[in-house]
Amino acid sequence: MAIKDMDLLPLQEAMDWLGVSRATIDRWRRNRNLPFIKIGKEIYMEKPKLQAWIQQHAPIVERESISPVAPASSERITIGYQSGAALLWTPLIIKQLGWFEEELHIVSPSTSYTVNWVNAPNGIELVEELIAGRVHIASVGDYPIMISQALSQILPKFKSLLLAFDGKTRNGGGISLVVPSGSSVQSLSDLASTTISTVANSSASLRLKGVMTSLGMGNQEIAFRQMGECLNGIVDRSVGASVMWEPYLSWAQSLGAGVTLFDEGMGDDYLTGLLADDRWAEQNEAVVIAYLKAHLRAHEFIRSQPATAAALISQASGFPVQLVTRIIASIRWDACLYSRDLRTLSSITPDNYVHPASSGQSRLPSIAANKPYLQYAVEALRLPILPDSLLPGDWSAETVY
Repeated sequence: MAIKDMDLLPLQEAMDWLGVSRATIDRWRRNRNLPFIKIGKEIYMEKPKLQAWIQQHAPIVERESISPVAPASSERITIGYQSGAALLWTPLIIKQLGWFEEELHIVSPSTSYTVNWVNAPNGIELVEELIAGRVHIASVGDYPIMISQALSQILPKFKSLLLAFDGKTRNGGGISLVVPSGSSVQSLSDLASTTISTVANSSASLRLKGVMTSLGMGNQEIAFRQMGECLNGIVDRSVGASVMWEPYLSWAQSLGAGVTLFDEGMGDDYLTGLLADDRWAEQNEAVVIAYLKAHLRAHEFIRSQPATAAALISQASGFPVQLVTRIIASIRWDACLYSRDLRTLSSITPDNYVHPASSGQSRLPSIAANKPYLQYAVEALRLPILPDSLLPGDWSAETVY
């Protein structure tokens, strides 16, 4: 039997009939049991059930769809990103191609949005801006994700929400300890008499602390600097070692200035993701979905057009295009939330990092599971539908978002 013979309305026709946006439809589906069915990747409404639902919820429908169109409004949205962190290069693609603005116009054509982009040197600075309300969506690494979760427990007006993941690398890839070329440091035990540099309160310092603790080197001297300064310290040999993330890790190697002490990284997976304040996200659902759509598009763009993506990232970040090309090929660009990822995050405690070899646990971050913004973005882009729960087990080798 054909769809047209089943008295079903495609989603777009239902939206046009009701005179509401996709965000409103999604809100009614989630909060008011709006009836719908899925056939493959498509969403349909059974017209008799939809009419019955409208009669039951007439005041809601009248208020949100039949009332006069409000005059165009203007809103400012601020996105925080880090051009100096390779696993967080997705926003550079979104910014360069104007995809966020494009998606905002789709979800809310009557609103005039101004997008402000803030390039920060580290994730903790973005978490601070997020708490202050000066940044609305922030791209940060796994340690700042868990720091923000810890702060949610003590700050009554802030609740950190993990919207989606960004770049991922296996087994600590993307972060490693680098020593100057020709250094006498050949093993971890040789580090006891040298100064090590890294960025304070970062995913790099997290892993350094884990290694130092496991070796009983808790009193080791650490020089906290920005990542560019850490690279300079390796180049001019003013430090004995530095824990660096990509692209500085590969840059030191390409300059012939540094070599890694760990060929397979420093511990468990290195994760990055998108944070927002839960209350702000709830009040700005359409904005969140628009950004996640741009986020998913950027991931696909990096995977399918790596040469073009590398050129755009190089232009925006200043890193050599050959270096960018090599690095983005080693990163898994996948927004999905796997149970594997939560196990990784559970090994991180903001106050006292627990090395992966131990059995310590920490509170997991708040995740947009009961408010599945990522699923809505996937549906809007007509991608294969995600389940309502976390993806089980290891990373999928088949479908990557």
